Amino acid sequence: MTGRIRPPAMVREHSPDRWRRGTCWLWCGRDDLPVQWLGTVEHGPVRVSLTACRECTHLLTERVHATALARRPS
Repeated sequence: MTGRIRPPAMVREHSPDRWRRGTCWLWCGRDDLPVQWLGTVEHGPVRVSLTACRECTHLLTERVHATALARRPS
């Protein structure tokens, strides 16, 4: 077993059918670029799709790995 945590398939797989043109809801906030659906965000009665571009998805994956590894017992 390696020290890396394997991200979920929807983040791992970069097949073309998983990417659609849209808005990145993460850090860059850019519009009209290839984005991938990451999940649903809820705020009260409102539900919207959370989508992110390749760069922000990569950054999110790296942050998740760093946080999870930091929490592992030595």
